[in-house]
Amino acid sequence: MLSSCTKEYYEMVPSKTFIYEKTATRYPWEDVSDNSIFFTLPINELTQYYVNQGIVSVAISPDNESTYQTIPATIGGISYSYDYQVGLIRVYAEDPIMEDGSFVNPPNNLVIKVSLTDADWIE
Repeated sequence: MLSSCTKEYYEMVPSKTFIYEKTATRYPWEDVSDNSIFFTLPINELTQYYVNQGIVSVAISPDNESTYQTIPATIGGISYSYDYQVGLIRVYAEDPIMEDGSFVNPPNNLVIKVSLTDADWIE
């Protein structure tokens, strides 16, 4: 018995990508605790639509855009993650073990790539 296959074509999903350069003075680190800090990226394009339905992804480049790593990830002994709400993303740097007395010392200069992608909600 022979089976046939059907080729399906999909339209490209619209996506918006933004690049941010974090320095010591632009988007400074703020303390959560000794072993957890964060910085905030204001993103006007991050609307309620993306919070409810779209896709928000974040990658960081510690080497001036030679490479990117999607977070959450542990890079150079520091655990990076993020959360978001309408209008902003917070990027966290934490000691992956969360040991008492441990301090995180991430680089002040990072390049951050944020992508906002449309998605169809399916229930």
